[in-house]
Amino acid sequence: MSKNVGSIRRSQIISTFGPGAIVDFRLPGSGALLSGVMQGLEAWEAYTKGGYKQDVVREPRLEALLGVNHFRAPPVGTYVKDGQTKDRVLPIERFPDWLSCPECHVINRSGQWSPSRNGDSLHCGRCRGKPAVVPVRFVTICEKGHLDDFPWTSWLTHEAGCSGPVLALKTIGAGIGGLLLTCKSCEARRSMSEAFSPKGIPGHKCRGGRPWLGGRETGCEATPRTTQRGASNVYFSIEQSAITLPDWKVGFADRLQDHLKALSRRKDDDAALIDYINYDVLPDWDGDDTAENIARLYREFSEGDTEAEEDLRLGEFRMLLTDTSSSDEDASILLNRHQPVPDVLSGVISWISSVERLREVRALTGFTRLKAQVGGVPDPVPLSRSDLSWLPAVAMHGEGVFLSLNLEAVSTWEERSDVEAHILQLIQTHMDTARAEGKLVDGAPSQLNARYMLVHTLAHALIARLSLDSGYSSSALRERLYVGPNMAGLLIYTSTPDADGTMGGLSRQARPARMEQLVLQALTDHELCSADPLCSEGMARSGSNGNHAACHNCVFLPETSCEAWNGFLDRNLLSAGSLSYFKDLLK
Repeated sequence: MSKNVGSIRRSQIISTFGPGAIVDFRLPGSGALLSGVMQGLEAWEAYTKGGYKQDVVREPRLEALLGVNHFRAPPVGTYVKDGQTKDRVLPIERFPDWLSCPECHVINRSGQWSPSRNGDSLHCGRCRGKPAVVPVRFVTICEKGHLDDFPWTSWLTHEAGCSGPVLALKTIGAGIGGLLLTCKSCEARRSMSEAFSPKGIPGHKCRGGRPWLGGRETGCEATPRTTQRGASNVYFSIEQSAITLPDWKVGFADRLQDHLKALSRRKDDDAALIDYINYDVLPDWDGDDTAENIARLYREFSEGDTEAEEDLRLGEFRMLLTDTSSSDEDASILLNRHQPVPDVLSGVISWISSVERLREVRALTGFTRLKAQVGGVPDPVPLSRSDLSWLPAVAMHGEGVFLSLNLEAVSTWEERSDVEAHILQLIQTHMDTARAEGKLVDGAPSQLNARYMLVHTLAHALIARLSLDSGYSSSALRERLYVGPNMAGLLIYTSTPDADGTMGGLSRQARPARMEQLVLQALTDHELCSADPLCSEGMARSGSNGNHAACHNCVFLPETSCEAWNGFLDRNLLSAGSLSYFKDLLK
């Protein structure tokens, strides 16, 4: 495909339609439906070579965590190369390759249909009016991330002597059992319901398809599963993000952007590094720095290229516990204004601030199929055939509300014998469920602890309440949790790719009078659930996601808002019983 077939917002590439995802478009000319799989990062480079510099996104702390030297925003618009204006586009490949006629229901590969006059769509030449054919509904996926066409030709067993099979997919009744694959030549037929077994497609193994990278991966032992082309389990993006903090490395990297590769090749040779800086960097350098000083700064910039995610969040947590409103330089990146803690909350909450301006860099690192990644499981599916020095990312701007729980009070609470016994029971249930599903279990997820589940459930309760009070829907709000030996805080924020960010309706909720009402109302809202007593006793949950008293009637949120895909939640730890951290507020 070489024509422009549609448009996607940059932020959608990071969250929903990244490499390996299936995207549907309506062709601009004919309005025909086109389904394609977004291509890998090597294909991006082929389309943007020489024109990506304006898309570079910098966030040194996140770069260090992910082991890359920069990020690139998905390409949009045009760039100029050799005096010619060229499109900067994201390539897709037609998928699935099998298409169906809406009139006669025949299905066939794309090469067997008639192209339109301008070549932008395919049509059925057998039917009157030559209707445009549409992508078939079903594809196959596996837990290793492979993606293939459904095995239409081998699924149906033809009658002896059928020399010219013509396949058709017909609906003769309700449900998947009423969908039949038939042969118009020999009248053989088979129900599609057999293909949807949890044990896989009978008689078929995974073929290792990777259409976003090209070719196939051999030796896959995973069970292939049939699913609908647009089903949510076809693509779960894996994102890593960081809140930009005041840091000299950001500006330094921008000033050296055109020289980073050359400097990297010379970093082990002091003389060569200084010579390069003298002859290639200093002539355009704005400032009085010497070559030796720039070399020293470069070494400091390039060292420490490994950082744990906990360290990254600890830095953010400490900065969010700092009022930056008096520093003009810091405020341009993170404007964090401390707010007094209301007296009624002072024993359980130690810090509240209105985050009036923030910048978040959100990077796509991989994806999974069938199940979303939680706690590093399952392994991510790669975005490229080989490791590259960059990943796709977008810079988001927005606002939020930050609060930190009283660490001493949290420590005392989580050491209570009844709380410890409750968590041990949840861990046992989680491990028993995993073993029952045939998984190898060597321990509980790191999130399955009282502190994380308390902070996480509080974040969900506050988001649900803020969606009523702040003017933002719950799907527009996101949580960022800060949980560790020295952390027990949460940031609830909203952000957009627009450089101007948002309008302040969320950050104003951190003011003392509003925050007191917000927290108390959020806790009261979650004392009871319409599914109680089933919910409060943990009978409405799945043990595999680490939840206890949590369901769609109470604390579950849109999955775009939650870091853990609605896992590791428990109202009992929040406000729904004797284990509650906040129970003294609800007397």
